[in-house]
Amino acid sequence: MSRTIKHIVVVMVFWYLIVGLSSAFAVEPRDIVRLKQAGVSDSLLKEIIRSDAIARALISVDEILEMKEVNIGDDVILTILEQGSAPVPELDREDAADRALERGIKRQEMRLEVQRKEFDILVEYISALIGNPEIIKLVHEGKIASADYARIVKYLKQYARNEDTREYDYGGDINIDIKKTDK
Repeated sequence: MSRTIKHIVVVMVFWYLIVGLSSAFAVEPRDIVRLKQAGVSDSLLKEIIRSDAIARALISVDEILEMKEVNIGDDVILTILEQGSAPVPELDREDAADRALERGIKRQEMRLEVQRKEFDILVEYISALIGNPEIIKLVHEGKIASADYARIVKYLKQYARNEDTREYDYGGDINIDIKKTDK
């Protein structure tokens, strides 16, 4: 490979590593039209489409057009594309790390969704407990003091918000007396 082509490849690799915009340079249909109008052969167009060199930002459509303007042959451009399509261990490791990070983020999102659902269920359950007609009836009948009912509601709300409930916890009992009536 000539020194100029090596220089071009090195500059493009360096630029890619600095900018990191690999997905911004995918070949689009309008690029294919521009390349064809510049005299790129159909076989080279197919290789450009297949190549990872543009996706990796090692070469751009505009750079290929510039090369065609100065009469660089399709075989030289093809060589650059082949070099850009060769596996690069550093990029493979980065891709693997990116995929692992994406999976980790996805798992965290799934965990958060499960926690949201659990919280929604807890809120619904606690709301049902607070507004339970049987408990309200016991308060109205004087079997549970309204102050005790207020303590129950406060405890349940603190529990739902995952706040400290130690002032109420005595082995799981919040010390509310329910007066029993003999029937």
